[in-house]
Amino acid sequence: MRFLRITTLFALFAWNISAQAADAAEGEKLFNANCTSCHALNEKVVGPALKGVNEKYDEAWLLKWIRNSQALIKSGDAKAIKIYNEYNQSVMTSFEQLSDDQIKSILAYIKTPPVVADVTPPNGTKNDNSNNVSANTGGNGFYSNTTFIALSIMAVILLIIVFVLYRIKQTVQGLYNQKFPDIAAEQAEPVVDIRTTWKYKLFTKHPVVGTIVVMLIFTVILGIYGFDYGNKKVGVQKDYAPAQPINYSHELHAGKYKINCLYCHSGADKSKQATIPSASTCMNCHMHVTASAKYDGQVSPEIAKIYDAVGWDSEKKAYDPTKKQKPIKWVRIHNLPDLAYFNHAQHVKAGKVECQACHGPVETMKVVYQQSSLQMGWCINCHREAKVDVENNDYYEKLHADLKAQGKSYATVSNVGGLECGKCHY
Repeated sequence: MRFLRITTLFALFAWNISAQAADAAEGEKLFNANCTSCHALNEKVVGPALKGVNEKYDEAWLLKWIRNSQALIKSGDAKAIKIYNEYNQSVMTSFEQLSDDQIKSILAYIKTPPVVADVTPPNGTKNDNSNNVSANTGGNGFYSNTTFIALSIMAVILLIIVFVLYRIKQTVQGLYNQKFPDIAAEQAEPVVDIRTTWKYKLFTKHPVVGTIVVMLIFTVILGIYGFDYGNKKVGVQKDYAPAQPINYSHELHAGKYKINCLYCHSGADKSKQATIPSASTCMNCHMHVTASAKYDGQVSPEIAKIYDAVGWDSEKKAYDPTKKQKPIKWVRIHNLPDLAYFNHAQHVKAGKVECQACHGPVETMKVVYQQSSLQMGWCINCHREAKVDVENNDYYEKLHADLKAQGKSYATVSNVGGLECGKCHY
């Protein structure tokens, strides 16, 4: 009986430990999805470092604070007001969508974060977490020197087997022909008079005609290829994805963090050019966000490039006047020829065209590439099919009035002059 009690207690203890580990694992996922843009465990970012928050505040208060900090502040809670004033009255995002259990999982992760293994190799240099894939074939995984050698040996063996089988086939065929000469003679191909072949007639009997025919065939083939190449390749940069000076991920910023395109490309709805964001726009967030949790407490190498460009001292959290500022030399991807006129504001503001219509799903791109061909035919086809909302868009007021008088609720861009040559080639 005593043994049964001890076993039961041990099982309950083990179950409790397992449940806590599971909660912490789930909390890590929720923390990474909701909290990392403003918080880190061991350092102050936009908000305070969260290590030790479980001991500093009780769980019931933390549940209320995380779910809706503004409501707690308005209720007059002294601790909430103190934190709010300490961080310059920055408004913390509300997480009404999280259940109590999910918030408790986040707190469990903060209390017992996973231990990061030391990845310092024997030579004393740290392994960069951003390059987990081996840059050579000498790793310990499947793609190693041993695998390459084994596959090479197998390929050589297969080639030898193929050669041996081919020689056996030839030998057997020779023996068969010797034993059954009559059957072999019947199976042999009939002798053809070379003078009756088209090769003889074209190249031996009439060599000039044959040469002209061959040149004509090559001219037609090369002409078709040249036309196709000039139409589809010259000046067309579809799928162009150049290396940029900073590995900026649209998937992370526009996808995961839902940053609006117009926040960075502020000219897209106001001017002809969408504009490249200045480094100061990046610094609005990155003077606080360093992603150091992923780099053993060090500033992310890519964010460090921004700091170097603007002369920011990450330790002092201030601009260093002794550091020379320099521009970030981004490589342009979408580039129309000079003979074509394109106005971003006309499409974004007046036409209500989504960015993805021309640039593709940039919110899913780690490396941005040119998805569309941007050829004239591609633009014209869009103008023929894209509808203009005549009921709610007064950009072309007079034309819209004429269409409304005709009882039309919509028109395509081609109906409002979208196919006129002077619109794009003025």
